[in-house]
Amino acid sequence: MLFLAACSWGINMPVMKALADEQSLLAPAVGSMTGSAAGMAVRFAAAATFVTLLSRISLRRILPVEWVNGIGLGVITSAGMWLQTDGLNYTSASTAGFLIAMYCILLPLFAWVSGRRKMTLHLAVCCLLVITGIAALTGISVHSFSLGRGEVECLGAAILFTVQILWVDRFVPGTYEPTRLTWVLCVSVAVLCAIPVALLPGGLSVMIATHASTRAVLLSVYLAVIGTAIPFLIMNRFQSKVNPTSAGFIYCAEPVSTAVFALFLPELLVRAGALYANESFSLRLAVGGALILAANFILLRNPEMKAAENTENKRGLQK
Repeated sequence: MLFLAACSWGINMPVMKALADEQSLLAPAVGSMTGSAAGMAVRFAAAATFVTLLSRISLRRILPVEWVNGIGLGVITSAGMWLQTDGLNYTSASTAGFLIAMYCILLPLFAWVSGRRKMTLHLAVCCLLVITGIAALTGISVHSFSLGRGEVECLGAAILFTVQILWVDRFVPGTYEPTRLTWVLCVSVAVLCAIPVALLPGGLSVMIATHASTRAVLLSVYLAVIGTAIPFLIMNRFQSKVNPTSAGFIYCAEPVSTAVFALFLPELLVRAGALYANESFSLRLAVGGALILAANFILLRNPEMKAAENTENKRGLQK
């Protein structure tokens, strides 16, 4: 199920690019950060509405633990997405994708440093395979890499997404209802993103202007339901049953999914004449995807890794 959530997030990239293309035509004077904040506010508000209709959420039934965990997750998520969005303005998409995916390495390092898991040879091999695979998928070049504002912000986003996975790992199954917790998460992100936009002159008009076409509304609805509400519902329901290290590797299916759907989705979604076109299939994409999937296979199937996971899970239950 976590693999499906990661694939759903992976499809978001071409959809988000199509929405950005549409919104640049609807409101060309709106800055990228303001437009991104307005888009996230609408997206997560719509996701919260979907969850409400799905489960008939009642504020009186939301438990204190669900408020605390949901708001905490919302703060982490919104901060990570803001850093990711702003970082993309100052570095290439390939560099950003590579750096943000570093959470798959940060998680086992955290487990090792905290004493929850040993750094075995198999785990080290999995980390190497994933990093090499992501580098191949994104096409990052060592010669063109430099550490500037964009790179620092993307590394910050990677750290926050690592914290996000560890935060969900804190959830004790049976003490919360995933649907209510997801609703709190979505409302928290919507409010946190709407506040800075609302403080700007004409903030409400920005939200209206960036969604003033049927195309923009449909793309936003897709992102809200398929790209946000459903994968977060899956994450909040199932991730607590998997240790953080394994979850990090499973979530690496996201860049693989992005690469696959980028082969044909862009030209189906973006207006004719836009600069964003379909990707071309290459050996680089095939090798990168194969390495990431191989790392997941080794992680989940190797007996030594399973024993380490059981140890990590037992220690996690004692926290």
